[in-house]
Amino acid sequence: MMHSLCSVVVSHGGSSHLYELLTSLLSIKGGRVVLVENGPLDQTAVPDGVRIVEGQGNVGYGTAVNIAVRHVLAEAAGAGERLEAGEGPGARPAGSAGDGAPEWVLVVNSDVTIPTRTAAVLPELLAWYPPSVDAVGFPFLDTPDGPPGRSRAVLPTPRTNAVTAVRGEVAAVARWPHLRYPVGAFFAIRTQTFLELGGFDPSFWMYYEETDLFARLYASGGRIAWADDEWPVVHVGGETVGRSPMLHTELGRAAAVYARRHRVTIGRSWPAVHAAQLGLLTARKIATGRPHDARRAARMLVGLLGGLARPSWEPAVASRWQAIPAETRLRLGHLPRPHHQPDEQPDEAGLEAAISPVPAVVTPPPRSIPAIPAPARVTDPIRGAGPDLEALLRRTPRG
Repeated sequence: MMHSLCSVVVSHGGSSHLYELLTSLLSIKGGRVVLVENGPLDQTAVPDGVRIVEGQGNVGYGTAVNIAVRHVLAEAAGAGERLEAGEGPGARPAGSAGDGAPEWVLVVNSDVTIPTRTAAVLPELLAWYPPSVDAVGFPFLDTPDGPPGRSRAVLPTPRTNAVTAVRGEVAAVARWPHLRYPVGAFFAIRTQTFLELGGFDPSFWMYYEETDLFARLYASGGRIAWADDEWPVVHVGGETVGRSPMLHTELGRAAAVYARRHRVTIGRSWPAVHAAQLGLLTARKIATGRPHDARRAARMLVGLLGGLARPSWEPAVASRWQAIPAETRLRLGHLPRPHHQPDEQPDEAGLEAAISPVPAVVTPPPRSIPAIPAPARVTDPIRGAGPDLEALLRRTPRG
């Protein structure tokens, strides 16, 4: 069974890899491709068959994905209405893979490249996972001239941040594998799950939007699977933003937004722990003769402290990035939820639920995808009824 897939690429002015990326995504069977351009495309070439969404301004990453999903859902609904009215297949929207909403949304940054083998196997790979899997993360290959590929992170807590500060993120992920989540540059999520969660929270302009999404997924009893190392992608990282001081500040400010959203689950001490982590990082970079990295960490600290002191502070709005204000993003990025879900705005006080224990980690066979029926969905924990976060952190990691 081939699962329908909508690939959403978010760009700000394109990248040197954009055309190659879009071409790879167009080659995926049963898929459609949407490019959300937050800046001017100028002379950037785009392959035929790609649906371009532009004109909304620089709404950031998560809001752009929400806008694309809403366009695809509206397109699918329009096709269904025309077919019900007796119109023929020729009435389908241009570029659509078929009738109905896609089963999966593939979230892709514009500076990602996908090996041919990975693109070819994606439909079968996603079809292999049982219905109990809500999202899939992928490994990143190391780039020759860049840092090691960073494909996963660990949810922020006072303890995970403390270990990250002392021993590094890899050690924290290894210690708490049940708190790991895919970074936002490349992952797949079921459309139904994405809608039930309300999509990305438009309160986040850049950064922490996927951290927030997966924290809410775990809190609802959701599950994340990880593709085998045989199916990697390449993420250059930072090509679309470069070394912008403003975006370093925004990274810290986004952490303040996350702290307010998730105060119930991460506690009031997390901002102080994170501030100490950034201060330690700044001092360490100065001591090792890396002034640029020290300035980056210091700007993140300034952004964190400024965001905590002034919740409405949005420095990127008046910068060269011309970010769209949060109030407008909340309107543009609002997603319709399934009828059985209450249609509410995100809770400013944070998630009123604990992170669910033991998300299932399902890994496919390394070299082939067997043609077997997917297992029946296992019983999920009651959504939002897991133990508190400290209890989860005390769990012995699975081998």
